[in-house]
Formats: sequence, C-alpha cells, structure tokens
Amino acid sequence: MKTGFAQVRTDDCCDFEMGGTFTNYLASSCVFHSPLYASAWAVSAGENSFIWVSSDLARFAESDADLIRQEIAEKTGVPFDHILCSATHAHAGPTARPSISPYFEHGDLSYFARFGARIAEAGVKAWENVGDAYLSYGRADEPKCVHNRRYIMETGESMMEPGGPEFPGRLMKEGPEDPELQVIWFMRDKDYNYNSTEDKPIGVIVNYSSHASEVYGEKWVSAGFPGVIRRNLQAVYGDIPVLYLQGFCGNLTPRDHEHDNTWGHYIDGTERIGTVLSGDILRLIALERKRKDVPADEIRIRTEKCRLSLREVTEADRKESDRIFGILAKDRAAFDALDVKEKAYANKIKNLEKKWLNGPTEDVPISAVRLDDIILLAHPAELFCEYQLDMKKRLGPKTVGVELTNGGICYVGTKQAYLHKGYEINSGFYDYYAGEVIEESLIKLAAKVGRPELPAKPYDEAADQ
Repeated sequence: MKTGFAQVRTDDCCDFEMGGTFTNYLASSCVFHSPLYASAWAVSAGENSFIWVSSDLARFAESDADLIRQEIAEKTGVPFDHILCSATHAHAGPTARPSISPYFEHGDLSYFARFGARIAEAGVKAWENVGDAYLSYGRADEPKCVHNRRYIMETGESMMEPGGPEFPGRLMKEGPEDPELQVIWFMRDKDYNYNSTEDKPIGVIVNYSSHASEVYGEKWVSAGFPGVIRRNLQAVYGDIPVLYLQGFCGNLTPRDHEHDNTWGHYIDGTERIGTVLSGDILRLIALERKRKDVPADEIRIRTEKCRLSLREVTEADRKESDRIFGILAKDRAAFDALDVKEKAYANKIKNLEKKWLNGPTEDVPISAVRLDDIILLAHPAELFCEYQLDMKKRLGPKTVGVELTNGGICYVGTKQAYLHKGYEINSGFYDYYAGEVIEESLIKLAAKVGRPELPAKPYDEAADQ
C-alpha cells in the first residue's frame, strides 16, 4: 500500500488560552512540560484515499475541523469527506472555540486560525510523503493505565473521580474499562531485516482509551501521556510521527480511584502512564516481524451523518444555569471557586438552548476506515467505553474506536449512566438513546466498508434507504 506520515509542532506558533478547564489563563503563564503536535497519516488508494490528522488539544469545534479539512482537500485533491480531524483530548493545550464563551468573554480566539494552519500543514505534508509501505499490527491489554472514573454513591447518583478508597459515601464503580492497547505501524521494507539498524517504522498509530487529563486544572502546557508516548518512541526510532487516536473514554481516567488515586495524576502520573504504554508499544513492535502489503481494493473509507435527539431543557435547568451565570456577572473570583461540575452544567444548558433554536435533533459526522481486516470507527462524542466494548464483540478483533473526530460534542453515556446522573450526564447534550444510536450507526457504516467479520453478503445500500 501507499502511505505517508508527517508531524508539525503547534504550541510554538502563538500564545493561547488554555483548554480543558473552566479557568482563564494563557499558555505564557504556565510551566512547559511537553510540545504539542499535529500528526498526520495519509493513504493513497484511488477513490478510497484518505488523510487522518490528530492534534494535541481537548477537542475541535466541527466548524474548525471543517476549515482544516477543506484546506487539506484543496491542497491535496483528497475529497473533503475522506479527511478526518481528531483530537487526542489533551486537557493542557489550547482552548477550542466552544470552550471560550461565555466564561471567557474577553478571550481572543484568533490564535486558533494559526493552529488550524499548522494542522492542515501536517496533513498536506503526510500526503506529499506517501510511498510504498507495509503494515504491521499488535495489541495488548494494559489495565494499569485506565480506570472507570464514575462511582455510585450512597445517594444513588454517580460521582466523577471521588478520591481514594476511603472517600465517604462511595459504594462501587459504575462500569467497566477497556484496557486494550492497539498499535498499527508501517515499514518501508517488505521483509524484516535482522541485520539492519535502520529497519524501523516510518510512522506509528496508537489507540487507547483513557482521558489525557492528568494535569487537569494545573498551569502546565502538556500533551499529556500521549506526548510522553511520542517522546519515548522517538527516543528509540528517531523523529518519526506518532499519531495518537483516543478511544472511547467518556467515563475513563488514568487515575486509580479504586486503590491509589495519586496514580495517574499530575506530572508524575503523566510520565508513568506514558512510559508504561510506550513500553508496551515498543514491545509489540519488537515482537512482530510480519508485514502486510494491503492492496488498494482492501482499503475503504466512508463518512456520513448520524442524527441525535437533544435532551430537554427544564425550567429548573434554566434557573440553576442563570444562578451560576449571575455569580459570574457579579464576582469572577467566586465563580472561579465553584466546582467544575456546576460550571460545566451551567455552560451546557446555555449551549443546549442555542441548539434547540435549530430544532430538536442534530446531525453529527461519523466515519469508517477499513484496512484489510482492521476497521477504525470514528465519531465526535466522548462516548462511554461500554459502547466500544460491545462493538468489539459484534465486529470482532481489530476494531479500533476513535472519538472526538471531525468535531467535539461532549459526553454521551449509557442508559444506566443516565439513571445515575452525575457530571458527564448533567453536562451532556443528547437524550437517553444517543449512545445506542451512535453505536448502531457505526455498525451499519462498518458493513458499508465491508468489514470481513460481518456477513459475507455485500451491503445493499438501496435496501437501507
């Protein structure tokens, strides 16, 4: 197959508002931990050519992702719908546009155009670097670096990250984790050369499901544990691009609240999580000698829209949101001291009211990419991991879930989670059925690109109309 990679640094192009929190400060007031990158992967396969870019930030607005995709399409000729723009979900990077208002009403978001230009540059360079390459794949379970962050409390409601084992009123974890680490890498040489020191990947794609939020609320510029993975792999293989694709992690965290909630927290946690995962990745690459030349007719890409129903906004929602924004208007310091759960909830209610102006539903982009027996399924939500686990059971091995792609629409929980409420549910936009709608839409899309584990009968598009 023909593929290429590129990476472009993004944190050095300007000062920027920090994202992933509800506080207000610039990168220039923070301590530097690791550089931020846009990493890109391009595949040339005729009408199924595509470019996938992943950037170190919390999420994209769909409008910003579309601008980046359009620029890449214009400069490469790759169709707009064949360009995917993902976020690693790093919480210690630049704020995306939806995060700035109304809390940061004085914020200057003009810098995001410069970020967008760097991200598009990475995609174009990856396309220019396309050449013959051979695919390898490996997987391993790494349970130490991911934990379910929602706990059912004595009140019957769930709480996000309730501290360590002695936290009062804590009963049990609400749900499971997905500890699977999947790695795809490409080599220029077809055969393994055991005498060569230059026989190394030209690019590595990493998929894991855990919030990159180790330094949440702290004044650091950091790509989080994905940045540590990149640094460690480059220490071994040289300056190769490392594309981190975040799995379904809406209810997952690197912090171990079951045993020791200091694990996976702060800079120490960032380094430990990134080092453990990069060690696993290096081991997988060293163990695997098989390389596959994937023919163009075994490469497929498709992007469609999925229709979700908005949750209702009650009068109680409006009153509580107005109360919190009233604090912001009167006393910024008092507002900053509020719990993030209150601020996130108030923000979502205001934005949800704006969404309702366009009607009770919203169409969001979903994508499927198939490389031989590997399938990557992408969407813009922070989807709970239960949906990913179920999709892997239904579609078989080598199913790679990727969130926060071509936009960012916040949390979508399970039906059980809606009953237990909590931070993620209270700050979400969509109704009780949204997660199932996304999963079923992705399963159908997998059939359209011909996942081998699905029934051998070709997908009949006319029958699905």
